[in-house]
Amino acid sequence: MADDGILDVLIIGAGFSGVCAAIKLKQAGIKDFRIYDKAGGIGGTWWNNTYPGAACDIPSHFYCFSFEPNANWSRLYSPQEEIQAYIEYCVDKYGLRSHLNLRREIVSLTFDDASGTWTTLMKDGERVRSRFVINGSGALHKPSTPAFKGAERYSGISMHTAEWDKSFEPSDKTIAVIGSAASAIQVIPAIAEQAKHICLYQRTPNYILPRNDFAYSETWKKRFRRFPLLARLHRLMIFYYLELKVFPVITRSAYRAKRAEDAKRYIKVMTRGRRVREKMVPDYEMGCKRILISDDFFDALNRDNVELVSEPIGEITEKGIVSASEERLFDAIIYATGFDLEGHMLGIEVTGEQGQTLKEAWENGAQAYKGVMIPGFPNYFLTTGPNTGVGTTSVVFMIEQTIGWIMKCLRKAGRDRIVSVTEEASEAYNRDLQADFPDTVWTSGCQSWYRNAEGRMEILYPHDARTFRRQMKRIDPRHIKMRRAAKTATPQRQAAQ
Repeated sequence: MADDGILDVLIIGAGFSGVCAAIKLKQAGIKDFRIYDKAGGIGGTWWNNTYPGAACDIPSHFYCFSFEPNANWSRLYSPQEEIQAYIEYCVDKYGLRSHLNLRREIVSLTFDDASGTWTTLMKDGERVRSRFVINGSGALHKPSTPAFKGAERYSGISMHTAEWDKSFEPSDKTIAVIGSAASAIQVIPAIAEQAKHICLYQRTPNYILPRNDFAYSETWKKRFRRFPLLARLHRLMIFYYLELKVFPVITRSAYRAKRAEDAKRYIKVMTRGRRVREKMVPDYEMGCKRILISDDFFDALNRDNVELVSEPIGEITEKGIVSASEERLFDAIIYATGFDLEGHMLGIEVTGEQGQTLKEAWENGAQAYKGVMIPGFPNYFLTTGPNTGVGTTSVVFMIEQTIGWIMKCLRKAGRDRIVSVTEEASEAYNRDLQADFPDTVWTSGCQSWYRNAEGRMEILYPHDARTFRRQMKRIDPRHIKMRRAAKTATPQRQAAQ
């Protein structure tokens, strides 16, 4: 820490965002920073989500930093432990361990107008001051568990997939899985063979496509190591496949309709039994909810010990679950019910200029300029802020773009200036952004976590990855305000000149 006791940068989160930010700070010569994470280890989403079968839905060679390719991915879609190990590798290679502060939960951030610094309050009472804050806390860490009537009475084993008990043994147990989306279709195939019986409680069917996963041979791994250009070309091929084949489902109705028919045909072919088949075919437009991929879910669903239950859950009892027709008894209930994507952005109390809180600023909905800066909250940056979420490209790619833009801001701010976005620029950006959503499938009428309670799109970005990359290439000086703090302590060395 500098002689004045003020950090240059405080980073929140030790996942892809926090690690990427830390690497770029070191490369820019800024070494006076710390990374804080409430978890006990590195990896963010991939540290928290350790349920059986956990894997990424984006091909591995595109789900890593462009500046740190990994020739040794085992599969096209690598499992959780490999992704988490990759982040650990990056921390070690770039010498970030000394900057890490794990098991440190942040309660609040408060900006001081006079000094132009942020004070971060930890749960243990420690206060840390910094000139800049980069909030790299990801969205997939705050579980969303529905408040079912009587849930507190249940006496069996109960857990969310994001809070998996590694000591849990599914053998000979009757298990309820609530939710049928991404985590459910991964965990069920992983435990179905051991479990005595599984009931999958489904509220809404999903579009499920084949993953077409495969293992990379040792020969291909050697080729990627020996010829880095080959690995880059492979990554580029994945990028353009997602851009040209997957993203058009979101914006082109005729193309979407054709892909939807292909998906429905696949579901019908792979599902055993007319009653189950009817319950598994979606009746909304493809892409309105997250499109899922799996090679083994339908095999698991077709097992004699796996049952699909589409009746609404009435209540949870001491021994099981009551639906419309009957009570079923379970040894364990697994909540595969996703994450609180809205709540995570307000999980830390943030107070900006003139005492305004982030909750007050977002009273009418969460929004940020380019998903990164919020008017009235100077020197405070988000890496996966409002409207930076994606369903058709790699979030790691998006993180690299936002951090590249943040680094440009830090260079402009230099050693003693305060940087913020104008209210007019932020309003214009978000007005234009929201105006583009009617051209996407996400406003076609289905209910999904993509939209808030009022129907406003706060999570997703309405364009493709190439458009996001272009918009983050430069800073428009008309949109950014700079000023010097009234009282500025002298840093140990000039930051980011």
